[in-house]
Amino acid sequence: MRCGPVLGTTGGHAFFWRNQIVEKGEFPSTASTLRQVRGIGDYTAGAIASIAFNEVTPLVDGNVVRVISRLFAIADNPKESSTVKRFWELAGQLVDPSRPGDFNQAMMELGATLCSKTKPDCSQCPVSGHCQALALSHENPLVGVTDYPRVVPKAKPRRDFAAVCVVQIAQGLEQETAAGKCNSFLLIKRPEEGLLAGLWEFPSVLVDERKTDPLNRRKEMDRYLKQLVDIDVEQESNLVLREDVGQHVHIFSHIRLTMHVELMVLKIKGDVGQVCNKGQGSTKLKLVDESSIDSMGLTSGIRKVYNMVKAFKEKKLLEQSQMPTRKRSRRQKQ
Repeated sequence: MRCGPVLGTTGGHAFFWRNQIVEKGEFPSTASTLRQVRGIGDYTAGAIASIAFNEVTPLVDGNVVRVISRLFAIADNPKESSTVKRFWELAGQLVDPSRPGDFNQAMMELGATLCSKTKPDCSQCPVSGHCQALALSHENPLVGVTDYPRVVPKAKPRRDFAAVCVVQIAQGLEQETAAGKCNSFLLIKRPEEGLLAGLWEFPSVLVDERKTDPLNRRKEMDRYLKQLVDIDVEQESNLVLREDVGQHVHIFSHIRLTMHVELMVLKIKGDVGQVCNKGQGSTKLKLVDESSIDSMGLTSGIRKVYNMVKAFKEKKLLEQSQMPTRKRSRRQKQ
């Protein structure tokens, strides 16, 4: 099985899919076994199992929710867990046992085209005769097909702010080469549960909105690095380069995260590998060189941060190359 294209399109989760599938020795072929692979949820499991392996199992996405809610005139909140469970149960009852994959794809296509969100073409719909929402609209002029599914106002996303430090570890590196030749990055693995579980990221710490200025952000990051890997950034002999790179705003379904990004190059005396042995508690650390970082399971936001840093370094190198060289004085020549 080739995983390269999948990794490029699905981001960090494909990194875990590949590793777990390799460990199991075979590709899971049922929805229940697919759901055991971290990063594969009900929808993806249903899609793979029904389309690739012809398992009689449903899948539910936004388009399928729209079709089912209109077929059965379901006016309940489509976001509530009990309603979601009902959608899956009804979808399971509808699946064609002889062609489950084709049926599931047809349901998604129907919701994306004829049974659209705002302009459903009921006259062309192949199941309009079974549509309870359409029947209700004929009985009551105050009811419309587009009343289903019920529209739930989106909650305003929470605004979070984070200091993100791309830490590069140097050994015997001179300051004038720091922007281009140091390529060992410190990565931290996120917890196995919760948001972006098990993915790798650069050192990041949430900061108060009122303390997003460079001074306070750096204080928080210094404290975090000291606690995490016992790196004392305040010792200037260890610090080769530290500059702000910029901001990146990453939108989750419920969070608007503004990441303030900085690049830090540290000179470590002795065995650089010992840095990763200082992780506190269950924290997992890793040093990764520039050639390997693309194959890591990074979050999409952190991958964009990494690209920001690469562009920043390239710009800095270009500026350095264009600086005029200072002529030697007559005394220096003698």
